[in-house]
Amino acid sequence: MATTIQFFNCFLTRNGNRTNVSISDFLDGVISLDEGIRFINNSYGAYSLLEMLMPNLNPNNNSLDRIVGFANYRDKKPYLGSRGTDQRNEITGDILELTTGLFIPTYHLAILEYNHFGARPKHIERYLNTFLPSNGRESWQFELIPIETPASFNDIRMSGDIRSIELKLDLLSSDSQLFTELPEGPESIAYRMLSDSQEAYREIGANVATVTLGQGRYRSNPMDFDMLINLLQVLDMENDTFASAKVKYYSPTQRRVTTADLKNDGILKKVIMEDNSYTAFESIGIGISNYYYEESNRVANQEWRRHVEQLESAELPVIELNYPTENQ
Repeated sequence: MATTIQFFNCFLTRNGNRTNVSISDFLDGVISLDEGIRFINNSYGAYSLLEMLMPNLNPNNNSLDRIVGFANYRDKKPYLGSRGTDQRNEITGDILELTTGLFIPTYHLAILEYNHFGARPKHIERYLNTFLPSNGRESWQFELIPIETPASFNDIRMSGDIRSIELKLDLLSSDSQLFTELPEGPESIAYRMLSDSQEAYREIGANVATVTLGQGRYRSNPMDFDMLINLLQVLDMENDTFASAKVKYYSPTQRRVTTADLKNDGILKKVIMEDNSYTAFESIGIGISNYYYEESNRVANQEWRRHVEQLESAELPVIELNYPTENQ
């Protein structure tokens, strides 16, 4: 089974300034905490930094890199059964999905496995931030920045001029959650419209549906740009329900009206290990590392320079649980 990986730049920031503190040192500090402290249960889910490959076992002689596994504990459990029988047994233990990540501090790069049921990048970012101090004197943050392809969301954000949005929905998909988080304010109107449309099309037996927001022939009262941007930001583009998400807009970089498909463009991602069926954390991590160093020509290794001219010199803060959670 193939593995999809996504590329991010990553930094530790102090008071909003990106620092030279090594991501590897930070991850070493987190994994050294007691397992009960590493388990975080709060409003966005239940997560833990569960595993780390020892640096001396890293492939490609890169002892600075870190291969880690983030666990996402699922609230809704499946059943155990036997095919061809009516057997159905409840699972008494906890169910978790593992997301593997390769962190390369030399290039301030994080390469994360995409696992539909696993921890999403935003969840990983929030999880790791629970171990950094934030007080009146210093505020530390772990930052993940998506590396985008040319037809990117950032280009749309800078345009200020969206002509239309066309969302094609696969109604046969079992995924029901269209948003990474619920929109608030005026965006909630578009949320209700999209959710209600999805249910209405399913009720009449449609297999696919297209929802379009457009300016029409007259632009005396154009759609609110900020509202549309906020709506696009919370659409879960990794959800299988979205077959495409096309945005027609004026591109400031191309200086013309163009169309981008946010479902299939946007964040830099690759499909690797297509002939393998590995599911183990170590195998996937080593596969990601081998792809990066042996096949990809170290793609995106200078992307971090776009985000900072000079890194601020700093020392790693004390790594401990710094935010209230619902840990049991």
